[in-house]
Amino acid sequence: MKKIIYSMLMLAMAAMTFTSCEDVPEPYAWPTPSGEEEEEVVVTPTGSGTLDDPYNVAAAQALIQTLGADVQSEEIYVKGFISQIEDISPVPETTYGNATYWISDTKGSTAGQLEIYRGYSLGGEKFTSKDEIKEGDEVIVKGKVVNFRGNTPEFTTGSSIYSLNGKQAEEKPVSETIGTLEEPITVSKAVEMINALADGGTTDQDAYVKGKITTIKTTDENIAKYKNIDYIISDGTHELTVFRGKNLDNTDFTEAGQINVGDEVVVLGKLTKYVNNGNVIPEMVQGNYIVKLTKGSTPPPSGGNDGSLAKPFTPAEANAFISQMEASVNSTEDYYIKGKIIDIEDKNQFGTQYGNCTFYISDDGTDKDDKFLVYRTLYLGNEKYSDDSWTKPKAGDEVIICGKVVNYKGNTPETVQNQSYIYSLNGQTSIGGGSDAPGTLAKPFTPAEANAFILQMEAGVNSTQDYYIKGKVIDIEDKNQFSTQYGNCTFYISDDGTDKDDKFLVYRTLYLGNKKYEDDSWTKPKAGDEVIICGKVVNYKGNTPETVQNQSYIYSLNGSTNSRRH
Repeated sequence: MKKIIYSMLMLAMAAMTFTSCEDVPEPYAWPTPSGEEEEEVVVTPTGSGTLDDPYNVAAAQALIQTLGADVQSEEIYVKGFISQIEDISPVPETTYGNATYWISDTKGSTAGQLEIYRGYSLGGEKFTSKDEIKEGDEVIVKGKVVNFRGNTPEFTTGSSIYSLNGKQAEEKPVSETIGTLEEPITVSKAVEMINALADGGTTDQDAYVKGKITTIKTTDENIAKYKNIDYIISDGTHELTVFRGKNLDNTDFTEAGQINVGDEVVVLGKLTKYVNNGNVIPEMVQGNYIVKLTKGSTPPPSGGNDGSLAKPFTPAEANAFISQMEASVNSTEDYYIKGKIIDIEDKNQFGTQYGNCTFYISDDGTDKDDKFLVYRTLYLGNEKYSDDSWTKPKAGDEVIICGKVVNYKGNTPETVQNQSYIYSLNGQTSIGGGSDAPGTLAKPFTPAEANAFILQMEAGVNSTQDYYIKGKVIDIEDKNQFSTQYGNCTFYISDDGTDKDDKFLVYRTLYLGNKKYEDDSWTKPKAGDEVIICGKVVNYKGNTPETVQNQSYIYSLNGSTNSRRH
């Protein structure tokens, strides 16, 4: 076996081709099997990173060492041999269709290897078999590289194999557009296509995408000023952001109200995988416009809340909104309504026979005129209540209801029978364990408990439910301070605010109210502040318990849950 080392001189020279103002750090110390003497072979960084002249692995490693922590390169091509394969997750066995593996410059050696993290197969297609690649295969990988957190050189998620053992993907016939006006693609299909792109990549063709408007992001003032609108469309499963969209026939928007939440649209434009501070946002790029508009039968929500999880209706707002709907026509979308239970009707108690229940909610749990009727709703997790050991809701409990709504006979706003469920019960979002189960709002994890719990999870798989974790801030990383540009932050918490081994990593969390931090007049968390964090968690790479980027937020800051200015 040959021992491979990199020429310090050649690395330095190569690095000078990447940057004229940064030095290249010491190369990695490549592992050598014990008990073997190896001949030293110098691997010289070569290539320019283009398709015609791809980098070798040594050159890619040198490039990555010139990047700052978490700074992505432009798209490059790197040639090497597959040295190790960690995981292949093919479809339909999984939904991912990607693989994590390593490449090196010498076949059969792991020396100097570079990680390809969750990359796609030949031609950017999803893996459909675990046999598509094997150790020893020669590949050219296309994508962006990053020095993740300053200590893990890798290809970022979304890279693909351009060639495999000299074979390239067959060219597919190129259509003028993706979908047609008569047969537009769904939002879910658009998101699938976007996820297959490299970070920052854009489709070559325009796409016709059909969806229902769920959010208008541009203010009334800016609509009139800039003549375009940022909005979100959905097919009920996935969401797509339409960036700076134009009106019908590519005309300007002139005022608010020309499109509304609930309207169905077909939009024409290019799709892009927009990445903001590591957060992937499926998007339609500027230059898009509406080609078909069908006004919704449901009027847009009014008031401060829109019925989303982030801004659930109050009972009074739900009544006002549903009262404007056509009589006895179920909503096509789910809405969230938050309140406290007034009472549970005895004849409709949750039980193992029917598993649903009818009750009223109000903002404070008292009987009042604007109370809202939750009619025959299901239990947590959208399950029928089937086990009497589970907690039964009672008067005074705080609930968030999710589901379809209807203006029954034109005079009774309510949830649709068996098409709504209790999303949360006193902060609990999962079945079992009662309202004081560990990790709930009633009984949040300590940082040590969160670490222990998450380390038992499968590596790299996000939790399906939100958990609550309570502690005191140890410090705020300067590079991740809350700002109006990104609106998230990274910091550690412990039970008492001191730096200790069982501290927990709150990674790129959002602000109070699950909002991006967008105003410097708001209070910024600081060392010593007590916080409760709510959101998804992950056992990152099997050794780092943390919150999922941009899928957690500060539920409370020193007891306050309001994102108001201070």
